[in-house]
Amino acid sequence: MYMKSKFIFSKKQSVEIKEMDEVVKTSCTLLIPEEYWEELHFKIESQGSLKNYFSHLLKKYEIYLKSGIVPYSNRLKTEYQEKGQNLIRKDFEPYKKDWFVMKLYRAAFNFSINKLFVLLLRLDLMDFAGVVNSAVNLDLPVATGKEKVFQYGGFFQNSKIPQYERVFKFG
Repeated sequence: MYMKSKFIFSKKQSVEIKEMDEVVKTSCTLLIPEEYWEELHFKIESQGSLKNYFSHLLKKYEIYLKSGIVPYSNRLKTEYQEKGQNLIRKDFEPYKKDWFVMKLYRAAFNFSINKLFVLLLRLDLMDFAGVVNSAVNLDLPVATGKEKVFQYGGFFQNSKIPQYERVFKFG
């Protein structure tokens, strides 16, 4: 089933997701462990702002978040960051679409948004996407005519039964 528009409801008004940045105002706070503070600033400088880096992380690690490679919490309550990490507060205004997506991941993984962000930051610092893509060769183009289709696979329990197999269409 294909939906033409997705809507967000805020104060009795419906808004298309692509128009969220113009309608919904959001100011957010991230709590970053002190040990990652300097590396985060290098990443922010390379992307121009925390807003852009936040968006970059979500796009870069989307396939890993959706495929189940990234672990999720089995607890009933939301998991937060561990105590004693000397957390440093960083305020910013993200793209509303990215913050909405992060809230969905928060609910799916049962982690706080701060814990999810630090997890994505740690994955990026060790270049997880680059290592996995080079080792497994996840991007296998499939010719289907006009549409661009990429099939993600390669994780097998045995040669007959694929553990993960996803097909995404971009058009």
